Amino acid sequence: MISPPLPTQQIDTARLRIRRFTREDIELFISFMTDCESTAFLPFAQEQKSREGAKQLVESTIESYSSAHPMLAFAVEEQMTRQFVGFCGLNPHDEETIEIMYAVMPSARQQGYATEIATALARYSLDELGYRRVIALIVPANQYSKIVAARVGFKDGGLVSNASFAEKVHQFILEQEPANTVVERT
Repeated sequence: MISPPLPTQQIDTARLRIRRFTREDIELFISFMTDCESTAFLPFAQEQKSREGAKQLVESTIESYSSAHPMLAFAVEEQMTRQFVGFCGLNPHDEETIEIMYAVMPSARQQGYATEIATALARYSLDELGYRRVIALIVPANQYSKIVAARVGFKDGGLVSNASFAEKVHQFILEQEPANTVVERT
């Protein structure tokens, strides 16, 4: 499972659509990435938080979709209005574990969208891609993301070091429930 297939169709939730980025998303993505408050808890390099860096990041993501090694980063929009509300992604760690990430635009916060995105990515990773474990890495100060992860069913596995973050982060874990097995007694 190290290279999961890129979803060719979108992932729909009750209110949202998770889909590939398009050129129409570039300015909104730049707006998010250049907002210091929005990116405070995300492990993007300082350069990627500049207008030019954010533009390059989303353009390279779009270009990667047609390559042999696409980036697993996606735009999120409201289904009804098609308004861009955030972005999310998947990062395979090994054959059993995949990481999810999610970010919501300031104007779309406090509406349950992060919970909806995290739930959809976790279910997709476990049910469609066949991973056994989904993790979310969350910096200690990001109280809202810790609440979201808990709502989705993740358990806080404690603080861990991760090369993407300058500080230790909480590793929230959601594991696939093992199938019921029948033990035959003789």
